[in-house]
Amino acid sequence: MTALVETDTPTDEPATITLIRSGAAARLAGLSPSTLRIWEHRYGVVAPPKTASGQRAYSMDDVERLRLVKGLTVEGYAIGTIAHLDADALLELSSGNPAPLPGLQRVFLIGETLARKLEGRLRHAPTAVFDDLGHLEREATSSGTADVLVVRVLSLHESMAEQLLKLRDALQVQKTIIVYAFGREAVAEGLRSTGATLRREPISGQELARLIALTDSDEACAGLGTQSSNRRFSDTQLVALTEVPSTVDCECPRHLAEIVTLLVGFESYSAECTNRNNDDAALHRHLHEVTTAARTLLEAALMRLVAEEGLVI
Repeated sequence: MTALVETDTPTDEPATITLIRSGAAARLAGLSPSTLRIWEHRYGVVAPPKTASGQRAYSMDDVERLRLVKGLTVEGYAIGTIAHLDADALLELSSGNPAPLPGLQRVFLIGETLARKLEGRLRHAPTAVFDDLGHLEREATSSGTADVLVVRVLSLHESMAEQLLKLRDALQVQKTIIVYAFGREAVAEGLRSTGATLRREPISGQELARLIALTDSDEACAGLGTQSSNRRFSDTQLVALTEVPSTVDCECPRHLAEIVTLLVGFESYSAECTNRNNDDAALHRHLHEVTTAARTLLEAALMRLVAEEGLVI
């Protein structure tokens, strides 16, 4: 442990307090450095002081708090729900006998298969399971409202979509996740346009729990069925990145810039491709949306790579 001690004295902490750097704090808490930065800057999970040299210095109390928060997110809590809880509240939740948590999502599951996949992954979320849409429809008046509605269907068709949207409105659902095996892309596209998240089978329980826990802002960055922001890199910048040497023993900047360039090209191609009929047009719209989403995700990864390696473009 002595090797992890920060030698600088923080500007607002006594010299007798043992503090550690961000990399060591992340390792001790079982987090990646990038996750630690996101939790700190976006959610305010911890607020460590800075040393005279500008380094963030974490106490062992900070590390313990990070450990507790990480354990709760693994159990199914959304980070935004627990980020600002005090230490006592976090410990109470971790004990397995928590008091009701304000803002905790209430989840309705349609399909026993989903319930089995999520078993043990949403331990603290109030959850109700229904056999099918008809079952929920019959119980809607006595079931109350739901924050998240997760539906598994074998066949995605128009009448089912209409039934689902009516139920969603009646239950005042904030987020709808649909897992399906087969169906027309036009129906799936229509549901996506209403804000629903769609995934094709197979899907793991871990991925499903992650989708349920995502906040709206997180989902906008992570979901494939969403519209993306404008490009983050110009053609000139991408070309420059393919020529910049990396400070590590790999060529990740070049390879990632090349992949983003290819996606930019296919994004344009799929938008302009000739359509033979309505189904063909729907297919190309889907290809364009998926490519745009993939490009957005990889641009975010490239932004991080550029920042961490100190590249100038």
